[in-house]
Amino acid sequence: MSEPRTAAEALLAEGGSVYGRVAAAKAWLDGNLRVAPRAAKDLVERLLPEAEEAGDSQGVAWLRFHLGWLFIDADDYERGSAIIESAKSAFEDAGDGEGLSRCLNALGFATFMIGVHDLALDFFREAVDEAKEASRPDLAGAAYVNMAECLYELEAPDEALHLLEECRREYPVAPHNIASFQGLSGKVYRTLGRLEEAERELLKALDSAGGALHDSLEFRQVLADVYIDAGRLEEAETLIGRGIAECARVGERLLGTRFRLSRARMETLRNRTERAISELEAALRTAREIGAHKVETDAEKALYLVWEARGEYRKALDAFVRHSELKDAMRSEQTLRRIEALHDERSRREARHFESLYRQISAVSEIGRRITASLDLDVSLETLYSAVNGLMDAPTLMIALVDAESRSLDYRLFVVRGERKEGFVCPLDEENFGCWCVRHGRDVVIGDIEAEYRRYVSSYEDLVVDGTAEKSLVFIPLLAGGRVVGMFSVQSHIPHAYDRRKVEVLHAIGSYIAIAIENAGLFRRIRELAVTDALTGLSNRRRITEATEEAFRKAQRYELPTGFILLDLDHFKQINDTYGHDSGDAVLQILAKALSGQIRDCDLLGRFGGEEFVVLLPETGVEGARLLAERLRRTIEALEIVLPDGGTLRVTASFGVSAVLPGDGEGRAALKRADRALYRAKNSGRNGVAVEPVA
Repeated sequence: MSEPRTAAEALLAEGGSVYGRVAAAKAWLDGNLRVAPRAAKDLVERLLPEAEEAGDSQGVAWLRFHLGWLFIDADDYERGSAIIESAKSAFEDAGDGEGLSRCLNALGFATFMIGVHDLALDFFREAVDEAKEASRPDLAGAAYVNMAECLYELEAPDEALHLLEECRREYPVAPHNIASFQGLSGKVYRTLGRLEEAERELLKALDSAGGALHDSLEFRQVLADVYIDAGRLEEAETLIGRGIAECARVGERLLGTRFRLSRARMETLRNRTERAISELEAALRTAREIGAHKVETDAEKALYLVWEARGEYRKALDAFVRHSELKDAMRSEQTLRRIEALHDERSRREARHFESLYRQISAVSEIGRRITASLDLDVSLETLYSAVNGLMDAPTLMIALVDAESRSLDYRLFVVRGERKEGFVCPLDEENFGCWCVRHGRDVVIGDIEAEYRRYVSSYEDLVVDGTAEKSLVFIPLLAGGRVVGMFSVQSHIPHAYDRRKVEVLHAIGSYIAIAIENAGLFRRIRELAVTDALTGLSNRRRITEATEEAFRKAQRYELPTGFILLDLDHFKQINDTYGHDSGDAVLQILAKALSGQIRDCDLLGRFGGEEFVVLLPETGVEGARLLAERLRRTIEALEIVLPDGGTLRVTASFGVSAVLPGDGEGRAALKRADRALYRAKNSGRNGVAVEPVA
């Protein structure tokens, strides 16, 4: 008894819960389904009723998945596909991305085996998408290999090789798929005439196949053809002889006929046409018995070539006619199967499409609700990263806002592979994808950055993080009222991660982001208007009062000095009476601008009312405030103010200076002292600076 069968029986004999035994069986089946198919079938059929009775829906789905594969491997594609479909429905209901991806891959393989290669490619592409969503690159790799085999059968070996090379670079190949990957590489290399590489891959495939007899025989048959192509007929003869004997021993009739075709080709090269004809006729008989139309067609073509080489043209013509009729019949059969398969698949796809569409609409609506729930833009954006990754693979996400005044792009949210990075600002005329997107108001959609970046920029160095750039990326302009107000980008290390459907979803999310930007901007403008003096653009009395109390709390908590300057224009009523209120307003505006140029960024300058202004000075004591007040006094005194009517005017101001004291109970206490000092300065002749308390 073989070791795999012993292991399967041991699993059945184990005690414990059904759930535990089913989980152990799944792990065993993943590695031994093709190595020991009889033991696998026995294991599944005995465990399945127990799992159903126990209500283990996930376990039932996995057992049915493996059972379906067993039927597919036994060439019962219709029954196998039906069982796989039932498992797939269970995985969809449970949201099991791994199971869904593997079912799609199996359905693609079954469809491939009946010759409907275009539909099979669709299944494999869906399997790749689901594998990416489930963060299972190994499953994506398996589907990539099957896509490559489809392309190989569609006589596109260059494209097949490209996919295999991409798979080798980007995805790990599961241990039980390594032999298939190497074997397919060998077949592709052989078709391309790269015989040394074909031999190398096929020998590795034979080593990897181990006890998987079917795979081992298939790889030996292709290797025999490689040896024949290379003129190494003795080595080919040894492989073919052993292969035919082994196929006869285990009842592997299909591969046995393929070995006979290889032997016939070898005998033809040796000018042993009688032997070649004998082998081809034996292969034809078997192919007709088992319904292997492809092999039958290949055999008739080979027979036609042999009869032609012998000069027996009547027999050659008969073989050619049979070959042509078989090819036509195969095309008709494949067309019929394609129509039937497409009809069945259309119904399933429509149901899946509407289910998927409903889930997407619900998810996008929820994202929109989160984004627009807060008027604080940074709070809104914080919820975005996890929400988007719930819909698609987007480990890198960026959101940038357009600053129209400085013509720059402000990156407000910058997450790279799950890690929040510090934002930055770049000029809009800089050469990068984000700026290109904003300047042109158009999407940037790239599936392979190395191959496609030149359509937009000359370099993608700005996207390289930790030495590696993401492979797929999308940049979408954020539009509000016909204006581009920002840019939204998602990126992935997986090539071609974003299809048209996903880009549409990103556009929907981008619309919500644009609304959030507009709402936040409107809220900011309203808030600024509420605390801004309309005439001078400085902070108004409300903002000054709030800032005074805030500065007072900080000064008390951290024992930091905070100074105050209160200033009042001298004889301002006379200016209004003499020159008019428009001139008075012009004086206040010019004065505000002159004062703003003399203070630090951390200081707060505001209009307290009428012709009174306040300067709040964090971390500045009385003496520092006094020195600044004196400088401001001289600045005002030196101003030559041009009035609206063209005349000029000079003005002066009086200043009161104070600071927060340890015994103050509120911030206004310092302002009151500054007001008393200002009153004293005015009584002392104006155009002066007074300090309270007096030093």
